[in-house]
Amino acid sequence: MRGLRVSALALVVAALAASCGKKGPPLLPYVRQAAAPEVTSALRVGDDVYITVSVPTANVDGSTPASVRLIEVWGATAATPPPQSQFTTMGALVATIPVARYADPSDRSGTVVPDPKTGALQGASVTVRDSLTADEMQPTSAKAPVGKPDSAKASASAKAPSAPAAVDPSALHRYYMTIPVSDRQRRGAPSKLVDVPLAAVPERVAFVSARMDGRKIVVEWEPSGGVFGFLLGRALPVERSPVDEPPAASTTTAATAPASGAPLYNVYREIAPDPLALPAIAAASSQSASDPERPLNPQPQAMLSFSEEVPFDERWRCYYVRAVRGTGAQRVESASSNRACMVPVDTEPPAKVTNLLATPEEGKITLRWDPNGEEDLRGYVVLRSAAGDDTLQQLTTPPIAKTGFTDDTVMPGQTYTYVVHAVDNRIPVPNVSDPEPITVTAR
Repeated sequence: MRGLRVSALALVVAALAASCGKKGPPLLPYVRQAAAPEVTSALRVGDDVYITVSVPTANVDGSTPASVRLIEVWGATAATPPPQSQFTTMGALVATIPVARYADPSDRSGTVVPDPKTGALQGASVTVRDSLTADEMQPTSAKAPVGKPDSAKASASAKAPSAPAAVDPSALHRYYMTIPVSDRQRRGAPSKLVDVPLAAVPERVAFVSARMDGRKIVVEWEPSGGVFGFLLGRALPVERSPVDEPPAASTTTAATAPASGAPLYNVYREIAPDPLALPAIAAASSQSASDPERPLNPQPQAMLSFSEEVPFDERWRCYYVRAVRGTGAQRVESASSNRACMVPVDTEPPAKVTNLLATPEEGKITLRWDPNGEEDLRGYVVLRSAAGDDTLQQLTTPPIAKTGFTDDTVMPGQTYTYVVHAVDNRIPVPNVSDPEPITVTAR
């Protein structure tokens, strides 16, 4: 028995030794797949749709950074959401968003610093614009697969061609989906579908004006569609029935009822760049990329005017308005109105100096007055003229901040007229208050 055990052990050792050095079956390479770049918002403005995409920061397995080199944005028009498996067949590529290169876990070439000039940074949001054509306003269908069609189906199709089903234009939507693509040109998981309605947008606001009111810019505009369209869009009050009748049951819910009534409005602004600000680093993005425009008003408003307080920095400000219908994902905006531009310039002078007093003393005259309360007050200017001389001589250069001044260059017995002005800090020429004169004789 002992000999048999030794022999069996020897056979096992020999088999293991014989197997050493032999290659096993090849293992599949481990491939990282980026998480889906989700579409965070889509807004239709006229015939343009602005799609905002969030660049993923991780892969589907949770590892970081995301293995993504570019993002494809696809669009399709349909009455119902297309299946994700057929989306790229039915739709068309709207835009591609390049993504800056990050260090791959298997990359041993050293540290990689993402360059925003080569693409969007992971975690950033990029907005692209899809300018819809007349064909893209119509429903799209899946392309036929390449190959020889079945003879029976082909003959039946030739005998009785099927006409496309009529689709209500108000029921059409424009759907969007994104797909990440890695450095090895491998496509990752697609995002969820996001859609915008293709119903008619409100009419463009015809005319916008802007004016200064103190430290505010007031923007005013005509209603969308003009006065006639404004009256038609307003909902009439419900007339009471002469007899009591039970209320009719509503056939639509608030969520599915179409937007009606007078449109609301969003106000937008363009401002000249600050000459003292450092230039921003331009990031590489799609040719269709467009910065998202955010209205000045937090919510669409029904009023036909808007105002905001502005600094007198003499930078151009241009305002435009869009009419809005719907809410949330079903919100659509009209094309932009004309631009109403102006430069906020401070033309309001400080208030006149009050309670000016002049006290003659031996060899000098002392002036006192009450302080002004303007926030942009720079100081005060004191001028003087002698009796019989209409020329005013400026005694304070530059303007003084104190509310008093002593003139020790007077001649005894001479009568002088003093004038005090308040000035603000407008550059290069300040605004000057009305003069406050006083006459006194030196001792």
